[in-house]
Parts: sequence; C-alpha cells; structure tokens
Amino acid sequence: MDIRIPIALLLAATGGVVHADDPPQATTLAPVQVHASDTAVLNTPGVTVRIDRKRLQQQNLVDSADALRYAPNLQVRQRYIGDPNATISGRNSGTLQNARSLLYVDGLLLSNLMSNSWDGAPRWGMVAPAQIGAVDVLYGPYSALYPGNSMGTTVLIHTRMPDRLIASANAQYFSQGYGDHYGAGGNYDGHRLAAQLGDKQGRWRWLFSLNRLDNHGQPMQYATAGAGGDAAAAVPVEGATLDRNPNGTPRLVYGANTIEHTRQTQASLQLGVDITPAVNALFTLGWWHNRAYDATRSLIRNAAGQAVYGGGILADGRVWTLPASGLAPSAFDQTHVLYGAELAGHLDNSWHWDAVASRYDYRHNLEHDAAGSSASSAWSGPGTVNDMGGSGWSTLDLRSSGPLGDENMLYAGAHLDRYRLDSRVRAASDWLGAADGPLVRAYAGRTQTSALYLQDVWSFAEAWALTLGTRWEQWRARDGLLASASTALDYPSRRRSDFSPKAALSWDLASDWQLRLSWGKAVRYPTVEELFQGSVSNGAIINNNPDLQPERDWSTDLSLIRTLPQAGHWRVSLYQDRVADTLYSQTDITLPVPVTNVQNITSVRTRGIEGELVLTDIGGSHVDLSASAAWNQATTLRDLQFPTADGKTFPRIPRLRASLFADWRFAPGWDTSLGLRHSGRQYGTLDDSDHVDTYGAVSSFTVADARLRWRFAPQWTASLGVDNLTNEHYWVYHPYAGRTWFGELRWDL
Repeated sequence: MDIRIPIALLLAATGGVVHADDPPQATTLAPVQVHASDTAVLNTPGVTVRIDRKRLQQQNLVDSADALRYAPNLQVRQRYIGDPNATISGRNSGTLQNARSLLYVDGLLLSNLMSNSWDGAPRWGMVAPAQIGAVDVLYGPYSALYPGNSMGTTVLIHTRMPDRLIASANAQYFSQGYGDHYGAGGNYDGHRLAAQLGDKQGRWRWLFSLNRLDNHGQPMQYATAGAGGDAAAAVPVEGATLDRNPNGTPRLVYGANTIEHTRQTQASLQLGVDITPAVNALFTLGWWHNRAYDATRSLIRNAAGQAVYGGGILADGRVWTLPASGLAPSAFDQTHVLYGAELAGHLDNSWHWDAVASRYDYRHNLEHDAAGSSASSAWSGPGTVNDMGGSGWSTLDLRSSGPLGDENMLYAGAHLDRYRLDSRVRAASDWLGAADGPLVRAYAGRTQTSALYLQDVWSFAEAWALTLGTRWEQWRARDGLLASASTALDYPSRRRSDFSPKAALSWDLASDWQLRLSWGKAVRYPTVEELFQGSVSNGAIINNNPDLQPERDWSTDLSLIRTLPQAGHWRVSLYQDRVADTLYSQTDITLPVPVTNVQNITSVRTRGIEGELVLTDIGGSHVDLSASAAWNQATTLRDLQFPTADGKTFPRIPRLRASLFADWRFAPGWDTSLGLRHSGRQYGTLDDSDHVDTYGAVSSFTVADARLRWRFAPQWTASLGVDNLTNEHYWVYHPYAGRTWFGELRWDL
C-alpha cells in the first residue's frame, strides 16, 4: 500500500487530488495517487486548484511560498527571498489576516495560528522546494474535514517519497537591483544550496533533504521624522527626503531600516514503512534555523560628512526631530523543530483509516533589539531580548472513510489542536548578548480546539451528487498572562462550542460539464496574541480585549466547469462570504479617549467572480498556458467602533487580481516561460483614507517574470530567470523586491 493513501483520502473528500472538473495532470517522481474506492467523492464540494511538479519546474522557485505565485485569486506577501512573514491573501482575506488560511505538508500543520497579523505567516521554511511533488489549493470552508481557519484558503503540499534510489543537488545565485526615492538603493544578492538523497529498500522508504539559504534583502522600512523641535539646537543636514504619508501628511525620510541579511538552514528526514500489507507508517523530522541581522542606514549627513542618527535637524528649511530609536538595529536567532507521525491502513470492506500527530516547537527563538540609534549601536549598546522559546503547537487527527452501500461515501473524524505562546522581554546591557537585565514585559496564553466531524457524499442519481457535512468544535482559552516590569495579571479562562454545517450539490449536466453549488459555515476563533497581547497600566490591563468573539463566516460558491477535449479546462465561479465579528486591529473612536487594539467588526461582506483557464500542449505546439482573473468586492457593512468605515472597501483585498503563465518547449531540451501577476487598487486603512502610493501604502501592480531552462545533459539542467522584469516599484506597506536575476545549476541522479 502506498504511504500516501491517507493524504489521497483526505484530498478526495474535498476533491483535492483529481476530480471531474480537472484534467489529468502529469507529475514526476511518485505522484500522489487516488484509488478506485474514492471515485464516489471526486465531485469536490469546493473549488480546488492543482499545481504539479512539472509546472513548478517551469517557474522561478527559491522558497516554497513561490509555488502559489500564479494561483487564481491569491497573493503571498513575500517581500524578499527568505521572508519569514510571507502571509497568504485570498478571496476574503487580506495579507494581515493569516488565521484565515491553512498550510499543511503531508497532513502536518505548518500554519502559525498563534497570531493573526504580519508575524503569523505559515512556516514555509520548513519545506524545501525540491521536496514538493504537488500543491493543492482549496478555496472556502466547504469541507467538514478542515477547521474554521479554512474560511479563506487551504494549501496542501505533498512531498515526494522515492520508489528507487534518488539523489539531487542544485545551486542558485540571485541578484536584486533595488532602487527607491530615498537614496537606499543598491544591489542585494544571495544564494541557495540544496541536496536530496533517498531510496526504497524492501518495506522501507526514506528521504533526506538539506537546504541552505543566504540572502541580503532590500530595506523593509524607512525611518521618518515629524516636523518641530528646538531650532537653536537643530543640526543642518543633507540627504533627507521630503515625503508624504499614504494619507498625504508631510514627513521627512532620513534613514532605511530592516535591511535583513538572513541565513537559513533547513533539514528534514522522512521515513516510511509498510508494517503489513494493510498498515503503513510515515515519520517526519524537520529542522529550521535562522540567523538574521536587520541593519539600519542613516541617509543624512552633517556639514562634516558624518551620519546623523538622532536629535533635531534642519532640512528643507524646517526643523525636524528624529525619534531616539528610529534607526535601531535588531537580530534574530531561531531554531524550530517539526515532529510528525502518521499511521494508516485499510480494511477488507474498503474502509480506510489513519491517525496523524504533529508538534511544531519553537525550540530556540530570540529577538535582539537595540535601544537606540547611533553609529556604534550596530555592534554594541543596551537593548532588549525577546524570548519566545517553548511556544508552538501540536495536533492530533483521527480519520476514517469508506462506502455505505453503492451510493454513499462517509467520512468521519476527530481533531485536537493546542497552541502555546510565551513571550518574555528582558533588558540587556549588550543587545546582541544575553538578557542579563530585569523583565520589561511578558505575555502568554494557551488555546485548544477539539472537533468531531461527519461528511457524506450521496450519489443519489446519475450525474448528481449531494455532499452534506457538519463539524462540531469546542474552543478553550486559558492561562492568559500579561506582565510589566512590576506587575503580573492573569486572564480568566473561556470556553465556547459551535456547529458548522456544510452542503454541496453537483450536477454533471453533460459529459464535459459540471455545475456545483456549495455552501458552508466556518467559525474562526481568536488567536492567543489577539486575546492576550496588550499592556499593563496602573494595575490594569489595557489595549486588548480577552472577550473577543470568534469570526463567523457564511460562504457560498457557484461554479461552472468545462473539461476541454484536449488536456485542459476552464472554470467560472461566483462566490460570497458574509462574516460576522471580523477580527481586525482598529481604533474605537466612540470612546472618550480612543483606543487602538484588535476589535470585532460587526459585518463584512466579500463577493466576486473568478475565472480560470488551463491548457496543455495547445494544438500540439508544446505550449502550456494557465490564466486567471478575479473581481472582488470586499465591503465593511457595519463597524460600531469605527463607523467611518461603514460602506468602505475592506483593507488589502484588491478589486482585481489576474495572472498568466505560459511555458513553451521550443526545442529538444529547451523551454522558456513567462508569468504575469496583476493586483488592482486596494487600501491599507478601514476608512480608505490612504491615497498616496508611497512607503506605508498598499499598491496596485503588474509584474512580469521569465525563465529559460536548458537540459544540456541527461542529468544536468541550467536555467536563467528574472522576477519583476520591468523593475516595478510597489508596496505592501513595505517595498517589494525590485528586478531580481536568477542563475541555477541542477543535477539529478
């Protein structure tokens, strides 16, 4: 029995591997298999997009997050190569709503659901690109097999396990030419080295992967100053840039921040064994280490030509005051470990079962921050150290599936997850050294979700199938703690239970046509950070709300799918999400003293239309083409705490998303590809007050990528690629990367 059977079963329940609206797609090296017993559920209850290994080899691929670059109506907030904060944005979620997406690798959860913001991205670094065999993307909360966080996007990465001895090695070099309007442009380079070795020997399979990334990113932030100060003490400077905030307010840009040099090492070992002909096991051990230094750079000089870091300055005929920590550097030292185990089997009556357990451990996680800005703070001086060691999450899933007669396929299961977050900030006499000073602040908390689900696919008539399911979840929050240097306060525990029903009706109206209507409810519970991160003042907790309500989404999708005579298909989908109590950081302007924190927004609606076209080997021309376009309308219907947002476009969900990817095999051993990505107008604020396209804004953009690949020997491949070919300058608050060139050499046994 193939050790991928449990994954295939799970995907089949949601149409994630192969279904009636997808053409057969070739993969290389051990494709994920769908078995005959699963054919009753190939009519997926929701839209699914498959990205196979052949396609991934055609595009520029350095991080595993790159796999989603051209997926319909999706965007990954990947600001530079190696970005650990690459969040997912989809139909109903912006790039600051990561808790509305899920990432699994071989059934092991890599989503960081301790946070719902820029720092809660999936742990992409735990999977090397060479490990990926295929990726499936599920849209919407239409399957009872997944938790409420599936209300946005669910990404399933399937790795490759060998059927024979395999080995590979590849080296990449990349160079970015970055320019800005502030004087911090330049070349930012990096490289990646990777290797794999695996084999199958009798009942055993194993695969070892090693990946090393070293990259210099462009500046992520800019230091800004406000007008005013002591004119008598102001120092005349040159090099500052008069600028505007996204809302048009004047500001002065005088420095560049977070110029990150990251060195990441990833290693993984997968071991599979067929215990009996009907029972098998898969064990996974993953290790990720990141050592990063975020440098800063002053762009202003005094009359003597020396860099200026703080105090009052005279620029553009006005006095400005530089914040004390405006150019303070930082550094990271992180080691994360992933443990996974899967036991699976099948019975003589065609029922399948599996059990999956995982643990993601922040074994070592330190953030070092300098307290001030000066010429010497890059290597010494006081600061703080934030220790998040011991944080992480664990999951357990028990699942079974099988036929009930000739017309029904039943899925049943149980789920448990636990999230633990501990954050302790202490003072340090040397910010790059140990935390040898007193406690500055701390917060901690635990959340737990238990779930049971049932889902049945009833083929009640020829060409018709009805999918009905429900998921019961019980959520708990406990052990909440918030502390300052002198006070520690506990939060009360909370508990809540919810049912999330699902339904889908599909009709094969002709041999190559399918019409499907899907509906589902999802409940997304608050994360630990949303509940417990705040501050202590005068013996009380402020700036957070431990009584936050969960997000509740009622989602509908109507899709028409046509399978084309040759390999290919097209799809058109209409969808709507109506979310009650959306969790988002905003300012409550109804209070006598406005408070900014995570709050519940009463009602947000997202609706849209989405189209997808996939063509393979068009007319025998050796050209593959995929294209997509989506129109989204995300609207805040009612916001009691911030009523000026009523009727406005919700942040970071563009009106238009589109992508195009084409690959042409123009000669034996040669192919070239071109990719286009477009994101339309979007806002970064709830009241849509940002109208200047500058640092801090969220831009519209059109970006072109290209790649040329040459298989010059049976085991050797060389490629040259470029991302952002036209050197588009665009923002997601931070700047995205400029034109980046890639060179790669690969060897496969």
